[in-house]
Amino acid sequence: MKYILVRHVETFGNAEHRLNGHTESDYTAFGVRMKEMLVDELVALNKKIPFDEIYVSPISRAYKIGEAVAERLDRPFTPDDRLKEFNFGIFDGLTADEAMALDKKMWDTWMDDYNHVTLPGGENYTDYHNRMSAFLAEHAAVHAHKNVLIVAHGGTVHSLLVNLLDLPLQSKWHFNIKLGSITVVDCPEGFGMLEALYTPDYDSIKLNP
Repeated sequence: MKYILVRHVETFGNAEHRLNGHTESDYTAFGVRMKEMLVDELVALNKKIPFDEIYVSPISRAYKIGEAVAERLDRPFTPDDRLKEFNFGIFDGLTADEAMALDKKMWDTWMDDYNHVTLPGGENYTDYHNRMSAFLAEHAAVHAHKNVLIVAHGGTVHSLLVNLLDLPLQSKWHFNIKLGSITVVDCPEGFGMLEALYTPDYDSIKLNP
């Protein structure tokens, strides 16, 4: 049983350093090329690790990648709301400077204890992390002896990864989950082992001037 965890590719929100949680954001021109390369990589990976199940975040920057992979493989896929990115509430879609201008006191309070402070209209990281844990627990019996592809977000992949490796929440910062990255976790008998964490060769992408 293996989990293949995939982060979406570059969007304008990423390029502009925005706190894009539930806020939609289109791919940049570079992101469009990244998506093409990532889908090709995942289709090739399916030959080595056949995907039995495909789950996706319903947010379009992740959904479109899962949808394209499923179409290429002629497989069904399942959107799941729990795989959405962290909800930044009143700060969602803003840059850090914009968020501080909106509510500096709330920003400072959140920064002091982001794992437990719930943002107005949003959530806190502990609840978010527990949501990922519940997702994994619910599907554990179904996923036994199956390989599961999950296409989602940086926060989602971080949380799923440390849950699968049975590590504390703060250990997520030891893993650099880059845009368009692929993380493979092998789970024999439910014991998670990190098998691979890599990105396709996005540096080779050349955009027309």
